[in-house]
Amino acid sequence: MPSRLTLSKVVPVAALLLALPSFGASADVPSDLSRITLLTGAPGGSWYAYSAGIAEIFTEAGVPTTPEQGGGNSNIMNIAAGNAEIGFGLTAANHAAKIGQEPFDREITGVVGLSVLFPQFAHTAVTVESGITNYSDLKGQRMASQSRATGSRWIFHDTLRAYGLDGGEDDLDIVVRGGPGVGGQAVRDRQAIGFIATVFPPASAFSETAASIPIRLLPIDDEAYAKLQELNPGYGRGVIPAGTYPGIDEDIPTVTDDTVLLAPASLPEEHAYWITKTLAENAERVMKLGPPFRGFSPETMAKVMVLDLHPGARRYYQEAGVLP
Repeated sequence: MPSRLTLSKVVPVAALLLALPSFGASADVPSDLSRITLLTGAPGGSWYAYSAGIAEIFTEAGVPTTPEQGGGNSNIMNIAAGNAEIGFGLTAANHAAKIGQEPFDREITGVVGLSVLFPQFAHTAVTVESGITNYSDLKGQRMASQSRATGSRWIFHDTLRAYGLDGGEDDLDIVVRGGPGVGGQAVRDRQAIGFIATVFPPASAFSETAASIPIRLLPIDDEAYAKLQELNPGYGRGVIPAGTYPGIDEDIPTVTDDTVLLAPASLPEEHAYWITKTLAENAERVMKLGPPFRGFSPETMAKVMVLDLHPGARRYYQEAGVLP
């Protein structure tokens, strides 16, 4: 069982990046690595925010890198199709894609891992005035969810099924789809009684919503977690600590899903090696991108689950002494 933790075409995200100065290429940049496309997440989500900082690290190291909007499910398909060099993915979605499990209609092959980036925690917030205290109470309720292409949406869908709502989201009244910022606004505007995201706490959308309207976070109990593990062994166990958000005075047991950096298996070994090494050698800078990256190091990077490691990434970790 995982360890318990306590805490189509893609659209360019041009607004994420300010104009960057021109930097000379590092001496070890492969001569045929001229640019990198990094698939990220929906606006308002953590992936969307952090991708600019990671892209800047690669750009300053000598390879211009552009983040493009994506999602936890769509990214792995676009990586497999060769539409980008790297992208963010979720361990649970990667497992589902690998075996052709819903929401994928076929096995997605040719995708490998480069690095674990950070864990994410499933959040389902509802207003206190709604009276909802359990996922099973959500049947027929007005909820804000995320795009069907996101891992957050599928984790929510699976959790509903674990609580006896066999239709998952189809048993709810989904009034709007979008990132957590969109969902939080829908709750504050009284269009929905709750919203979801799989993010590292504290997440701004939940903090802002809790500051303006009393909310509660729905817990995932051990029985439901066991069912989720049966649905997908990529799900981990975690806790959102009491006090993380205004009005949340108890620990909230939930599920976790690691964010990993994906690449096509066809990515040249020297390219994968350079990308992995550049991230590792900038670990202190990566940690400054935000709390989710606390403790980021070659040791944490190498713990990719579900997918095989790219040979270029494995070579770096072996040289770093964190893999045999």
